[in-house]
Amino acid sequence: MSHPDPVIEVVDVEHTYKGDTKALAGVDLTIGRGEFVAIIGKNGSGKTTLAKHFNGLLRPTNSGGAVRLHTGEGKTIDTRGSRLHPLAATVGYVFQNPDRQIFHDTCREELEYGPRNLGADPATLAHQVSETLELVGLEGRAEANPIHLSRGERQRLAIASTLVMGCDVAVVDEPTTGQDRAESRKILDSLAHHHAQGRTVVIISHDMALVAEYATRVIAMRRGHVLADGTPAQVFSQREVLQETNIRPPQAAVLAAEIGLPGALTVDQAVRSMRDALLPTSRTPVSPIGEVE
Repeated sequence: MSHPDPVIEVVDVEHTYKGDTKALAGVDLTIGRGEFVAIIGKNGSGKTTLAKHFNGLLRPTNSGGAVRLHTGEGKTIDTRGSRLHPLAATVGYVFQNPDRQIFHDTCREELEYGPRNLGADPATLAHQVSETLELVGLEGRAEANPIHLSRGERQRLAIASTLVMGCDVAVVDEPTTGQDRAESRKILDSLAHHHAQGRTVVIISHDMALVAEYATRVIAMRRGHVLADGTPAQVFSQREVLQETNIRPPQAAVLAAEIGLPGALTVDQAVRSMRDALLPTSRTPVSPIGEVE
């Protein structure tokens, strides 16, 4: 897919790890400003390797490959020749394991660290920290030591430490791993709020129900290649792709297709489709006592 306002461009990117393990094999794609993208595929398909190229954590290993970031100020940055600091100002990355990036003694210090390094105004930073903690459901925990938080709370703290920086793009690797449904929704709702501000969100996920509900675009990968790229409805309708990537579409989509309601990916969509199919588009109004008006 192309986009008239790109924020990330990936051009013919290959990546080979030591030991000749080829994780990416000539990937081309553009991610547009304001998209909510889900990258899906079974383990080892190249999802995380691709996402780590977005902010320079990894660089293309082939000479012709390039990853370019387009900042909100109209600048274009080639990740290959840039330091991590300016890349992090545009693309924030949240690891699958939050403990890999939490290293302060309080939640407040954790959220202050990134913005301070990017030159944030100290006068407004306190408000930004408070607002972001509330967004992820950690209000009142500013002085808490992260070590005393639950796994789900630490995941939300790691996401908050990225969102507070106001990056153009937030990349989150497996945001709901190990979370119950309530925790998962808190996390995805916070990312949806960030997306609603006009920013770009990229998640790597195995939870197809949440992908269908929140993402506007799905990129399916297998063995370092992009097999499908489109809306959730477009990708989840490609049976051969789903079989090759070992992905099961959301149960609501499977049920809807079985009863002849293709295109419904969530329970709410399926209910609306059933209602529209069963109820006539126009009815003669009936009075409360049953008489035709």
